[in-house]
Amino acid sequence: MLTPVARLLLRRLALAVPLVVAVVTFTFFLIRLAPGDPAAILAGDAPTPEFLAQIRAEYGFDQPIWAQFLAFLGKAITGDFGVSLYTKQPVFTVILERFPATVLMTGTAMIVASIIGVLVGVASANRAGSPADAAISAASLLGYSLPGFWVGQLLVLVFAVGLDWFPATGMEAARASYTGWRHVEDVAWHMVLPVTTLALFLLTLIARFTRAAMIEALDQDYVLVAEAKGASRGRILWHHAFRNACVTTVTVIGLEFGAVLAGAVVVEIVFGWPGLGRLFYDAIYRRDFPLLTGAFMFSSMIVILVNMVSDVACALLDPRIRR
Repeated sequence: MLTPVARLLLRRLALAVPLVVAVVTFTFFLIRLAPGDPAAILAGDAPTPEFLAQIRAEYGFDQPIWAQFLAFLGKAITGDFGVSLYTKQPVFTVILERFPATVLMTGTAMIVASIIGVLVGVASANRAGSPADAAISAASLLGYSLPGFWVGQLLVLVFAVGLDWFPATGMEAARASYTGWRHVEDVAWHMVLPVTTLALFLLTLIARFTRAAMIEALDQDYVLVAEAKGASRGRILWHHAFRNACVTTVTVIGLEFGAVLAGAVVVEIVFGWPGLGRLFYDAIYRRDFPLLTGAFMFSSMIVILVNMVSDVACALLDPRIRR
């Protein structure tokens, strides 16, 4: 007999399969509607018509688009997503080379944003209606409204160019080869500005939703009972109210992971971070259809997986969701 959480996970898996197929289909056809001929890019400057025809036949570009899609789908089922037109390497080999850098940046940004956002949201709810609460709400609204590319460029101008506190681009020092703990410090120093840029949007969103959920939880009867029993304010906030409000926080984190991953594209371009975002940009610029399709599909599966984990976490926190 399956547990309620296992049944929930199976339902989410069943919904994920058609969703992935829809994403692949939409991405495949949308990319091919974009202007530009990948065969012409591969052929170089002033290619002959015969050479262009040879490249189109080699990569299957001379086939109808539906035939190209069926051929791609047949290979994708077996785990073969083709070869990058630019690097001549298997698509997933190229993606997996860049994925750790993106995980490092986005994962750190989400952890930082979650911790600070929860603390700020709880503090704001605890002082609801006070000047401090109004200031926090105004600051979170401002942070939510600022575009990531503008924040990133501003941080570069102030802290990299003006004050020279942090490096402006890259993941590690270009003129030095550090090892061991020194290498960890170097990477961490390069992460400060991009992680700050990426975490700002998610932090403000988590703070706002946590505040709203906490205010609602603090108005419940069980909080009044805990206060009547003489429970401390800290225990009421974290043990009673936040245990119920955290479901909202976990849901927001899961839902916004896709936005964080999309924001990583802009942030990686601004800071020259060698991750999936930069790979997306290069694949679009070079009309590398196999790599772009594989990157979209890989990112979609990661977002779906994170949301499944979020659903399971919410079910473990709130038994009512397990039904």
